[in-house]
Amino acid sequence: MSSISYMQLPAYAIGIRPRVQDIYKLLCFGSDDAQIIGICGMGGIGKTTLAKAAYNQYSDRFEGTSFLENFGEYSKKPEGKDHLQRKLLSDITKSNDQVFNMDHAVKQRFCNRRVLVVIDDVEDVDQLASVGIDLSCFGPGSRIIITSRDMHLLELLNVEKIYSPNALNDEESLKLIRLHAFRTSEPSEEFILLSKKLAKYCGGLPLAMEVLGSFLFKRNIIQWESVLKSLKSIPNDNIQAKLEISFDALNAVQKDIFLDISCFFIGMDKDYVGCILDGCDLYPEIGLSVLKERCLITFHDNRLMMHDLLRDMGRHIVRRTSPKKCERWSRLWDHVDVMNGLANYHGTDAIEGLSLKAEVTSVENLEVKAFSNLTMLRLLQLSHVHLNGSYANFPNRLRWLCWLGFPLHSIPTDFRLGSLVVLDMQYSNLKRLWGDGKQPQSLKELKYLDLSHSIQLTDTPDFSNLPNLEKLLLINCKSLVRVHKSIGSLHQKLILLNLKDCTKLGDLPLELYMLKSLETLIVSGCVKLERLDNALRDMKSLTTLKADYTAITQIPYMSNQLEELSLDGCKELWKVRDNTHSDGSPQATLSLLFPLNVISCLKILRLGSCNLSDELVPNNLASLSCLEELDLQGNNFRNLQMNFAGLSSLQILKVDSCSELQSMFSLPKTLRSFYASNCIMLERTPDLSECSVLQSLHLTNCFNLVETPGLDKLETVGVIHMEMCNRISTDYRESIMQGWAVGANGGIFIPGSSVPNWVSFKNERHSISFIVPESLNADLIGFTLWVPYVSQQNDVMSEYPPKIIVNNHTKDDVWIRSPATDHIRMYHEKHIWQGHFSNEDFCLDTGDQVEVSVDFGDQFTILEIGLTLSYIEKDSNSSDEDVSDSRLHEIIDDEIIDDELVLTESQRRPRKKQKTTLLGAFVLLSFIIIVLYYHRW
Repeated sequence: MSSISYMQLPAYAIGIRPRVQDIYKLLCFGSDDAQIIGICGMGGIGKTTLAKAAYNQYSDRFEGTSFLENFGEYSKKPEGKDHLQRKLLSDITKSNDQVFNMDHAVKQRFCNRRVLVVIDDVEDVDQLASVGIDLSCFGPGSRIIITSRDMHLLELLNVEKIYSPNALNDEESLKLIRLHAFRTSEPSEEFILLSKKLAKYCGGLPLAMEVLGSFLFKRNIIQWESVLKSLKSIPNDNIQAKLEISFDALNAVQKDIFLDISCFFIGMDKDYVGCILDGCDLYPEIGLSVLKERCLITFHDNRLMMHDLLRDMGRHIVRRTSPKKCERWSRLWDHVDVMNGLANYHGTDAIEGLSLKAEVTSVENLEVKAFSNLTMLRLLQLSHVHLNGSYANFPNRLRWLCWLGFPLHSIPTDFRLGSLVVLDMQYSNLKRLWGDGKQPQSLKELKYLDLSHSIQLTDTPDFSNLPNLEKLLLINCKSLVRVHKSIGSLHQKLILLNLKDCTKLGDLPLELYMLKSLETLIVSGCVKLERLDNALRDMKSLTTLKADYTAITQIPYMSNQLEELSLDGCKELWKVRDNTHSDGSPQATLSLLFPLNVISCLKILRLGSCNLSDELVPNNLASLSCLEELDLQGNNFRNLQMNFAGLSSLQILKVDSCSELQSMFSLPKTLRSFYASNCIMLERTPDLSECSVLQSLHLTNCFNLVETPGLDKLETVGVIHMEMCNRISTDYRESIMQGWAVGANGGIFIPGSSVPNWVSFKNERHSISFIVPESLNADLIGFTLWVPYVSQQNDVMSEYPPKIIVNNHTKDDVWIRSPATDHIRMYHEKHIWQGHFSNEDFCLDTGDQVEVSVDFGDQFTILEIGLTLSYIEKDSNSSDEDVSDSRLHEIIDDEIIDDELVLTESQRRPRKKQKTTLLGAFVLLSFIIIVLYYHRW
């Protein structure tokens, strides 16, 4: 094989190794077909560095290699195509022969070679086409790695395996900053807090840490503080330039969307923002999609999120249009800049968006006149601001008005809002939208109206003046007594109506049931609401109905399209059962009150805290073949005899806080999460052995629980909560822990005061250090931790998200993992957390010096730590794999620092079992030797 030219990596390659391991999994070296792998992420996240590291790591597996760095930049140059093609040919063939037809050579010379090619920073599909590169150019087993900021580009190239690197975690960030800024991982104490502030600003972006850390090298504390302060308004030019490449590739409309989000909409609901942007003719459906594909925004729980450095980049782009005169900026978001821009009525028509937020305790008072020059204003966000004067000259092109704490009892008639698409006046003093005797405005463009938490509001507006309204939110309007009958005029428009916690609302107008387009109706917490009309069945678009804690006594027939029905706390629904049916049968009555058979598409059903007893659990639940989530929390049944196995789609079952529950008949095979915490009378769970896809089991505070049959048969469970299950025997508890370890990022939480005796290495500190021992016939597959803990708090959740930190000092790799979902429940009594972590994540090798530390937060006392290594035998004669543990034995040695432990092969405990095939072979061989021996004599 010809020599390989390796790519130069950064001096401090923090966090690269585990991410390269993720790329390794995508490379699928066992497959012989040619494949493309994509690496996609925002600028500065380390795409090129990771591609270089993977290239260096795996180049020796191929017959030829080439790394085309800055491909996008070169392809734009006049001689770029020729340069890239010649480099590709010379790299792989190791020849500089003159080639007359480069296109033909690129397509023909590699078709029978197994090659690795990295094409770095591709910006456009046409760039690849112009150079003549496609998958058909390369031989079987070839791998092409493409890095790009554009996810859509990779999708156009039919790249199915795409790796999106995560930002560096807190530990990795601190280490990288310290190495660049101090050339050591342990700076002097006075710089520790400043390092953490810089790490927070960088948000895990390696480029930012490298640039800023190097800039701050050998600078004093005053200079550090000055830089950190200046970064809030003046981003670093080198970082800015790198990030702006993605912004510059957007069209004008997409740039407007990006700047609107960076200045006003970060953290807001995507659909809410989309409605605003659509009203501004910015085409959000495609625009938001492009921003996400270019890694400029992300969606989290349907909320728009943006990296802090991208946010600062956007705001800097706005600022630099006129650095000294904020009144000429297109958008104002900073309180000081807004006040300066409005001072002396200096605002200009350059301003398109403005956000002014004051504290509740320090209301801002301004003159309406201050806004009179903002004729192009389309986005206005005010919070606890009072405006005095006439609205006659107020900007009339507003598309979004969000005014929290609006101070008036009604909207002034001269406040022209005809262009509004979204009106958000939560926590207002409104009694009515328009004053008594005043002509209401016609808001023909309005699609979204939110008057939630306006506790003085008594009536809804006349909806005939809001003909295109799609979403109406009136949450917690405690004085609301009437919904205007004109709501029926929205029968083809309204899709969401939320009346949650309108505690004085006792009835809904019949016209409401004419809303053929309504998809979601929420009346939860309307405690005076006693009925829903039978016309509900005609609402063919209705998919979600939430009527928790209402006074309804009967559920009407509903459309078969309903997917979610929530009736938590509807106790009146079950009280009239004895007098509603002639045969006196509760179940016969129930079938009339609760006609489930007609809503066969139901996916979510909540009947928590409904006073359900054994005889009142609806038998017709079994008819819901599509049901995925069933919530029966807080009810009074003792023996739940329902055959849940008949619910063939059920994934989540909740029976928490059923304090009288003693037994259950069965569980469905499809169950993924089972919640039965606070079932204080429950002694035995149903057999879990057939719940083959169960991922979480919650049995906290089941004080009488003694057995969970079938638990040891499960392999998919990620987390088990058995806190305060004190009646479980010690032997059974240890059999759970010894025979079965929960997967990474999960864990078992179970009563106990100490690490089990069979865990040989224990440490009373919060961390354990060890050197991975050499193994001749087994591979390290992970490790298991045991952490006994206690707290001064009792039966409350911790405020601090716990974490396990794995630090490979040999390779400068740091990982942070969570031992549970988010938080741990605290108790006065002692408990143990046990969790298993796979070596696929950490890539620990023989000789690595590793430190594993536990951080549960200040509210916990860690009593000790135990750790074992897990190995899998190398057995070429059998397809079965035998897993055995290597126990860490405690060593008392004055020369060992920080409890460091070196393991040798002799310290491993004996194998639990031997392979049948090996044992048989050994017996047969022994027999042959004996026969030959006697035959010889």
